Amino acid sequence: MEPIEQILSVFFTALILIYSSWITLFFYTRRKDTPVHEYPPISIIVPAHDEEKYIQATVQKLLDASYPAEREIIVVNDGSKDRTRDIVLEMSKRDNRISIIDTAHAGKSNAINTGARQSKNELLVVLDADSIIEQNALQDIVRPLGSPAIAAASGVIRAVITRNPLTWFQDFEYVIGSAWRHVYNNINSTYVLPVFVAIRKKALLDIGGFGTNILSEDVDLGIRLRKAGFQLTMSNATLYTKVPLTLVSLAKQRIRWSRGIVQTIRAHKDVPFNLQYGAVGLYGIPLQIYWFIHGLIVIPLTLYQIFDGYMRYFVTYNNYLTFNAFKYFFGWISAYGMVEYTYRTFIGQYPMTPFFILVLTTFILNLAYNLLAMAKFSGFRIRHFFVLFFFFPYSLFVLIVYLLPAIHETLFGKIATAKWEKNY
Repeated sequence: MEPIEQILSVFFTALILIYSSWITLFFYTRRKDTPVHEYPPISIIVPAHDEEKYIQATVQKLLDASYPAEREIIVVNDGSKDRTRDIVLEMSKRDNRISIIDTAHAGKSNAINTGARQSKNELLVVLDADSIIEQNALQDIVRPLGSPAIAAASGVIRAVITRNPLTWFQDFEYVIGSAWRHVYNNINSTYVLPVFVAIRKKALLDIGGFGTNILSEDVDLGIRLRKAGFQLTMSNATLYTKVPLTLVSLAKQRIRWSRGIVQTIRAHKDVPFNLQYGAVGLYGIPLQIYWFIHGLIVIPLTLYQIFDGYMRYFVTYNNYLTFNAFKYFFGWISAYGMVEYTYRTFIGQYPMTPFFILVLTTFILNLAYNLLAMAKFSGFRIRHFFVLFFFFPYSLFVLIVYLLPAIHETLFGKIATAKWEKNY
């Protein structure tokens, strides 16, 4: 076995253990939360900064959604310079369930905290201003809080699909991410509260509200609630959010997320590998740390393999742009390469090595996990099979833009102010 294959074998072994645990825990039955028998009144907080394109549709969906009790909708206009305020004000004149609070441009977390303090109900629902909820989403996200032990419940996040294929890849990524959070929830390890969350106001205010100096405020919030002794869960409430439409804007978003994760881990460095925090400390956060280590080693080796093979088998023989060269790169950017590799190994053209067994096992387990995620959270859409076939280059790109800012943040990071981002 070549040195590169020896190194990669360690990481393929790790992936086999990770995917095996995810698949096993996917079917683990967590204790049932006590459902609500009578829905309480809710205050829905929508922080908004320059959201004139989407705010009306978002608020209208909140008005139209099924919910059997009182609701108030508080739009916190955080220093918008467009028509966001005018649109919400006009809607509030037609429906007294809508109100608007104006704040200086101090960031999303500050806007949410302001809305929470001025809300009149004990149960809060928080969502982004560029999001669309399903008809039963309010009921679904509130239902788990029928158990007094639960302080917050997150929802299932999907991407708003357009004709832009980049939105297909992001939606698929959100689907498998929801499956990842489902697995963690099954072992009482929920600590990420993204985009769409129901939370008890007392619990939020007791911990000082959303953090204002960490870019991943949703992860920081979940960990701080956990550390304060509160229980969290994941519901099946579904929300569709706007996503970046270009690779540049996608990279900017993921750079922000990556920095935020590193900031959160640094702020809560007592959590990883700490038995006191249960599965969050022993399984959740350590796996998040692992992916940075995985990227640091696997990305350079993978890129080396791709270009070394091209140089060795094509450039050396002056076959720069032949059909076989095209086929070589197509094999790397699609699942076709793994299928061909497997076929040629089983017919004896390639040796049946331990490394091949590790690669094939990882591929099969990853495929099984992705299919489970699709079955539970999206159904089997044709576009998802297209994405699955070509997912490797997208995942490599995302891992790279996660890794580089994470390294920089680890070495040189400073306290940040959680402002706003627009990536679409």
